[in-house]
Amino acid sequence: MATLNFSVAFSTDFESVKTAPVSSTVYAEDLGNCQPCVDITSSCWSCLTIEQQVFQDVNLTSVVPDGFYRVEYSPEDPNAIWHIIGGFPQPEGFTN
Repeated sequence: MATLNFSVAFSTDFESVKTAPVSSTVYAEDLGNCQPCVDITSSCWSCLTIEQQVFQDVNLTSVVPDGFYRVEYSPEDPNAIWHIIGGFPQPEGFTN
């Protein structure tokens, strides 16, 4: 099983995550649906699915805490944010 990793900022508050520093790494199983997103953003972050759990560890055993997670694609595009609850990205929860 291949694993994806993302450097993220985290906050329990949507507005705060926009300015929080990128300070941790989260992980998800690679389901093979990344290429369209990688072609556009060089990241699979926006291609995560609502059935794809996000974890705190590379062994995919400990889900991330509930909150907002942000990946910076570039300085010009800094706010790719998922709202994650119970380890799962939420259907209404992606902002780019």
